[in-house]
Amino acid sequence: MRAILLAALLALIAAPALAFDDAKALVTAIYAPYQTPGAAPNQDPAQYYSERLKGLVSQHAAKATQAVLSSPNGGTDTGDAAPALGFNPFIDAQHSLLMDLQVGEPVVMGDKAMATVSFHNFDQATLLSLSLVKDPDGWKIDDVASLGQGEHWLLSWLLQYDPFSVN
Repeated sequence: MRAILLAALLALIAAPALAFDDAKALVTAIYAPYQTPGAAPNQDPAQYYSERLKGLVSQHAAKATQAVLSSPNGGTDTGDAAPALGFNPFIDAQHSLLMDLQVGEPVVMGDKAMATVSFHNFDQATLLSLSLVKDPDGWKIDDVASLGQGEHWLLSWLLQYDPFSVN
């Protein structure tokens, strides 16, 4: 169990980074696999994250690991470990059938940018705002906010405070 959690954490940190010199090219690359049937499940959202966001994901995973290890069964449960996130923030869901995908033109101000993405996933209308930051390796996703129908959330806040955890 501990080895699985550690391997997942190391894989997240060691994931190869892709370089994008254009903010819209990054957002377009994120959603391209969702336009090809069967390609999206192979995509790891963390490959597009900024160092700050990767750090938040790592901290969240470490807290989840500690919670499992300090549970009454002492981490000996043979069940699957909970993932760092229970959903893909780029689709606001676990599974995807995206239709009507619209990627807005990013607003760029120096080394920061904001882009909106709207789509229907199955029958759920979704509006996301992607916060981007430019680092030496190119544009990266620094945060994601859900602004559409249903629950509104900010990814960095979910990772830091985990409002859905049961203590």
